[in-house]
Formats: sequence, C-alpha cells, structure tokens
Amino acid sequence: MGKIIQIFSKRGDGFSAYLAHPSARKCPAIVLLSDLVVLDPWIKKTADIFAKNGYLACAPDLYWHSRSAFVADKSKEVGYLQGVNSYSKLDQDTTLGDIECVFNTIKSYSGCNGKIAILGFSEGGTLSFLTAARLNPDAAIAYYATHIHDHLHEGKHINCQTILHMGENDHYMTKENTQKIHAALIGKFNIAIYQYQAGHGFANSENLEIFNPEARALSFQRTFDLLDSLK
Repeated sequence: MGKIIQIFSKRGDGFSAYLAHPSARKCPAIVLLSDLVVLDPWIKKTADIFAKNGYLACAPDLYWHSRSAFVADKSKEVGYLQGVNSYSKLDQDTTLGDIECVFNTIKSYSGCNGKIAILGFSEGGTLSFLTAARLNPDAAIAYYATHIHDHLHEGKHINCQTILHMGENDHYMTKENTQKIHAALIGKFNIAIYQYQAGHGFANSENLEIFNPEARALSFQRTFDLLDSLK
C-alpha cells in the first residue's frame, strides 16, 4: 500500500519516510513514530492500518543524521540496546525540526485536507508529546511514552486534543512518575489519560511477549475516535 518518499530537512538534506495512501481523496494526515523512532517493518504495517482507516499516514526515519534507515533487531537484547543508545544521541531540537519538515511536506500533498496529527510509541511517544507542545498539530497521541515525566513543564503549551495511553504494568514507568504525569496534566481539558491493564509495548502485535490485544483494541478505538474528528 505504501512507498518510500524523501523528506528534505531545513538544511536541504534528504531523509526517508514511508507514506501510505488511503482511498479517500481528501483526508487528515498522521505522522507515526515507532518505539525507537526507526523506520522498521512494524511501523510500516501500522501506517498501512491507518491508511486503510482513511488517513494519509507517514512514518519517517529520524535516525538519518547518523545512519541511513537504521533498524534495530528489537527481538534481541543487543539490538534493543543499540536502538536505545542511538535514541539517546538524537538532538531533540534537530529531531523536532525534522518532524516539522515532515508536517510541511505531508500537508502539501493534494490528498491531505490540511489537518495533521502526531502519534508515537514509547520513545516516539515522548517526541509526540513534545511535538504537541511546540509544533501545534491538530491532535497528538502518545503510547506508553517513556520520558514524558521529564517534560511536564511543556504541557502548558499543548493546545490540541491529546491522548496519553499508559500501561499500568509498564516496567519503564515508575508509580512515582505516573503520579507526576497525572498531577501535572489531569486538569487540562484537552488531554485525556487512559490506563490499561497491560505492560510497556502492549500495542505491538509482532511481539507476543508484550502484546495485549484487548488494550490495543480499546486504545485504537479511542485513538480513531479522536482522529475521526479531523475528517
């Protein structure tokens, strides 16, 4: 369903993104960031799912500064640690600048109705939260975002409808940090926080050790309910 396209950074360098087209002529766009913000097979399949549901879905490779289309083998500990190490080296401002370039490129497509959302998983969820605060998308969704608690001061700048999907059994999220997130954001009318009886990565259907089909189904329903308001 999808294809690889080129996005041009503010410096003029090109980087890859996977773009999946829906059948609808005019539709909202959504930018998808995987758990280690890589352009991996799972995020491509997820983009296809969103395209089938009527969205112009784009998943960019945000590691392009250091390598081309990096994909960590997350089924192996060494691959996962490699991905975490690479993520830690990302320059936050540069990465958000790249996301802004993705926004501008996708919104210029004739098939886009001018509305755009950001959705990220894990590390990508943290970037979705920051994107909501700094780039003012039309909607933002973050799945089990690992470092939101480090950026709660940014929450006051989020004006779009935003959903945080969190697992109650997420071993990357301490009870203390979960309480901090609720305390800082629960009063904002435009931010909904949902918790599930699930662990970290519960939406990843390709990792059966962490996949929770009930939590994924309910969270996707809530996500599509929000995104459908952009059509």
